[in-house]
Amino acid sequence: MVEKFFRQINNPVLTNINLQWEGDGEAPIIYPTTAPDLFAEQPLVLFGRKADGRGGKLHITGIAAGGIRYQQTFDLNFSATGNSAVAQLWGRSRIKDLMNQMVGGDTKSGVRAVTDTALTYQLLSQYTAFVAVSDDVRVDSTQASVSVQVPVEMPEGVSHQGIYGSVAYSAAPASANASLDIPDFLQRRSRIQPPAPPRASAPAETRDILYSLSPADESLRNPPAPQIGAASPISAISRVQVVSITGLDEQMTTLLTGFLQALFIPVGFSGSLVWELQLNKGRVTQVVLDEELSTLKEQQVIDLIRRSLLSWRPHNHLTATVLITIQVQL
Repeated sequence: MVEKFFRQINNPVLTNINLQWEGDGEAPIIYPTTAPDLFAEQPLVLFGRKADGRGGKLHITGIAAGGIRYQQTFDLNFSATGNSAVAQLWGRSRIKDLMNQMVGGDTKSGVRAVTDTALTYQLLSQYTAFVAVSDDVRVDSTQASVSVQVPVEMPEGVSHQGIYGSVAYSAAPASANASLDIPDFLQRRSRIQPPAPPRASAPAETRDILYSLSPADESLRNPPAPQIGAASPISAISRVQVVSITGLDEQMTTLLTGFLQALFIPVGFSGSLVWELQLNKGRVTQVVLDEELSTLKEQQVIDLIRRSLLSWRPHNHLTATVLITIQVQL
């Protein structure tokens, strides 16, 4: 099996495949955009979409085995009705190509394109899902709601005190306590052991020795006074300026600002970056870059900040959408 696999990949049938459209109107959108090499027993399938529906010729050229030039021309005529199944196949290929373009991280335009394609062709994607909607009405909205306390019976052999504690047990009705039959093995385990005797304290001389300071440790008694105006290492190397943060309260905004300003950005790059964060229960689940509003295009800096934002952990269980605009200075 392994020998067959290596034999196939080492002997492609057709390489350097090129596609060229000849016809009226705009050229079709074909996926995959770059045709891979063709191997034996593995057909190459192309998916195309032509908005105006005009026919034409598709020229396919390549280099066959032995260095022979290969060329094939297909005459394509589109029907007026089309085929919904083929349309969904093209939509899947488009979503796959868009997701490959965002392998380094999500972008605003890429997420929008994937979402629009999935909704148009009724496909499942990373940003869409199928939702079942029922027309059955199970609650009469015209009537007022009624709250009823439903008693919960304790299982046989389970103590009310063992589950809810002594406070809740004392608040229970006396009749319930009288009717509750606790097994012997639970009664034996619920007995409280007498507390252990307190440990003897150390002698006064020992305490004096433990808490005394030697002359060499006099610096601990009088630590040097902090230097006023001394710059911290973070402020000295910080090149990130937070322009705006929306979607967080004042405390979370301060924490996120300090987190971003502590990042070490390589020198030689400057510009602005606009991010959108999706927070779910105190975790960053998605970081999307708005490349249309961002002026910094250096992928190294973008990946560094993206990874840092994904690792940020708010202190509370927060679920929100946060918009961040930062400026990287030279």
